[in-house]
Amino acid sequence: MKPWYRTTAVIAGMVLTAGLALAASHAWETGKVVDTERQTFKNGSMTTFQSDGKGSSRTTTAQTMDDNDTYEVYTIRGPEKTYVAREKLNFPWSKPAKVTVGAELKYAIDGRKLVILDEDHKEHKASIIKTSLNDK
Repeated sequence: MKPWYRTTAVIAGMVLTAGLALAASHAWETGKVVDTERQTFKNGSMTTFQSDGKGSSRTTTAQTMDDNDTYEVYTIRGPEKTYVAREKLNFPWSKPAKVTVGAELKYAIDGRKLVILDEDHKEHKASIIKTSLNDK
């Protein structure tokens, strides 16, 4: 085995081990998905200008595009508390957590973040925006 293959294999192993250690470090709880909702907020707009030609035959066109922030909002009911949290979808191709309303899921609290383990066993971090106590 060539030295750089060995180094690459060792680094890949370390990254995988670190990822598994982080996943195992959460204190997972079981909750129920009560609601999900997609929210889009207009954050402003951006105008770009493009010029063609030279001198008096020069034309300029302007194009204005909205700058939107998109979030997926989850309501998760745990044994003692209900959490409302939102996950920012940074890119148009970003996918929210794959969850089913009414189904159980695993979640963990990490400070002001709600870590959701979705149906594909992928972790998604969402900012907690509301916490309430459940009725007994």
